[in-house]
Amino acid sequence: MKTKITACIVVALMLLSGISQAQQRDRAKRMQKTMIQLTDAQKEELKAARIEFAKATIDVKNELNELKAHQKTLMSAEKLDEKKVFENIDNMTALKKQLMEERINMGLATSGLLDEDQKMHRHMRGDRSKMRAQHLKNGKGQMHKGERRAFAEKGKQRVVNALDLSEEQQEQMKAIKLECKKSTQNLREEMQELRLKQKHLLNDEEPNKNEIFSNLDRISSIQNQLAKERVLSQKEIRNILDEDQLVLFLSKPHKMKKSRRARMHRAS
Repeated sequence: MKTKITACIVVALMLLSGISQAQQRDRAKRMQKTMIQLTDAQKEELKAARIEFAKATIDVKNELNELKAHQKTLMSAEKLDEKKVFENIDNMTALKKQLMEERINMGLATSGLLDEDQKMHRHMRGDRSKMRAQHLKNGKGQMHKGERRAFAEKGKQRVVNALDLSEEQQEQMKAIKLECKKSTQNLREEMQELRLKQKHLLNDEEPNKNEIFSNLDRISSIQNQLAKERVLSQKEIRNILDEDQLVLFLSKPHKMKKSRRARMHRAS
């Protein structure tokens, strides 16, 4: 009997292994179909462009990382200096925009390397990307409403437990977050539209550089506004906490890393 059971387990494992390998091969084939096949010369030119991009942006990236670290220091201060925080946000926004401009310039410069068939392949891939974006915009493929609510409730409960909030404080925090969400709703919706528009502009047969950078300006502006609104919201939350709760809040013990799935649906 033991021998038969062992044999069944071995067979089952072999079947599962075979299915897994078949799935991996299918994924590899699908990825191969979506990838643009480049010649050796094109690969060399693309590599050179990436190296040039890395050289042009390494200092900017380092400076941005320093500003991000400084932002954490500013936000964890017992007394929030709104002026310094906003100034740091402005500086980070400018650097992020600079990085995106460099990335766009590299993309536009290397797009000329493609022949007509490769460009057609890229446009087809862009069309599939548009369809996926529209699919999500229409509410398909998103986390179920009940699942989103349950996930949000778990996050709120972690904060409540970590800070030991009273019922009154919980209601105040809920009102603050709701007001922030309402006040930024239009900005977040516009941001989604602008990002989709940017993909369309970059995938055009003849990209309009002026229009692309104009769209980027608006994206950067909204990112800046949203970052400042989040700071103001956090400032209000800090005001409802007592001294001990504030210490815990500033140390962020309750802040959990969001899963990829949660990040995808946080704007829902």
